[in-house]
Amino acid sequence: MTAPTGPTAAPAVTVARALDEARTEQWDDLLGPRGFYAASPWLRHAQATADPAPYYFTASQDGRPVGVLPGYPLHPGTPYVFCSPSRVVDTVHHETTGQGAPWAAELLPALACGGRNPSHTKAGLAGDLGPDAQHEVLAALVEAAEEEARQAGLEAVSFLYVDEDDAPLRTVLQGRGYAALPGQTAYSLAVPEQGGFDSYLARFDRRHRGKLNRELRSLDEAGPSYRTQPLTEQLIEELAPLELALYAKYGTPADATAFKAVLSSVAANTASAARVTTAHVEGRLAGFALTFTHRGELYARQAGFDYAVQGKIPLYFGLVYYELLRLALREGISHIHYSTGSDRAKLSRGCTPRRQIAYVKARRPGLQDRLARLAERAAHQAGATRPAGHRNEE
Repeated sequence: MTAPTGPTAAPAVTVARALDEARTEQWDDLLGPRGFYAASPWLRHAQATADPAPYYFTASQDGRPVGVLPGYPLHPGTPYVFCSPSRVVDTVHHETTGQGAPWAAELLPALACGGRNPSHTKAGLAGDLGPDAQHEVLAALVEAAEEEARQAGLEAVSFLYVDEDDAPLRTVLQGRGYAALPGQTAYSLAVPEQGGFDSYLARFDRRHRGKLNRELRSLDEAGPSYRTQPLTEQLIEELAPLELALYAKYGTPADATAFKAVLSSVAANTASAARVTTAHVEGRLAGFALTFTHRGELYARQAGFDYAVQGKIPLYFGLVYYELLRLALREGISHIHYSTGSDRAKLSRGCTPRRQIAYVKARRPGLQDRLARLAERAAHQAGATRPAGHRNEE
């Protein structure tokens, strides 16, 4: 086995504002697990729906790409609120102090780095780089992002959903003075390598396994059928009412036209990565889950249900967990990534939690001081701060 080695030349970072200039076919090779939202299929969709254009940073050493990082300029009024440092900082401030943070609005416009999606903020690295070379490449990418933000007059640079176990990126951000704020928890389900669905059930204690078996029997008796298919324009028209019904159930405002436009972009730009698994009850569409398959991993993106057709059938669990797991087993998928939220449901179905940290750096010293004080107060309230690289054992 060859020991990891690092190139001798200092990393040189190039900046592109269009994907065809960034040689994205090389990006995917540098992104490891949980990297889909910084990979080329999602980048194509994000570029098509971005205004202004994204930044694509590529670090090269000795003539080969060794690091990549996408960045998205976000302005006041951005529809991508969960990728906005203003929104995230205000939420953390409210959870920490019980009050909002009007000053957080001054963090926009900002450069949101690592993927325009509220989970798994990633930079890509060549797999043969040693720790020192990783640090050097990441530092060069982050420095380049900060310089572009400065030249564009942006107020902040953010990495809002950095996985707790991403020690190389966390170390660089901490060293460059980013405020580290408590973030969300993302969930992933490891797909059994052997033993199939029974092996999955065997992970649970007897009492909990009995609960799941009762749920599975209920689904068997109701007899929903499932179908996995590409995302098409015709299918989007059928899915829209189900997604809007989910929003209505939880009192979340929704725009049908905007929802359809997003799915149309996903269908047009993510190629074969995007698929929809639908659930049918007595021949009627009752639910759907939109997923992306990339490099042996499955990413569950969004879902919707017709609650009248579903009735009392536990279709959410049947579709989003059990059927997606069966799909993953058939296709040799290693993990299903469920993003953030719905903590109790995900834990109860065997998902592993992974804490995420929100890193923000403001251009103006006064704002950065406020961020640092908030980070300190949040850490004190949460207890001892875990060091970079601490593995999540929850």
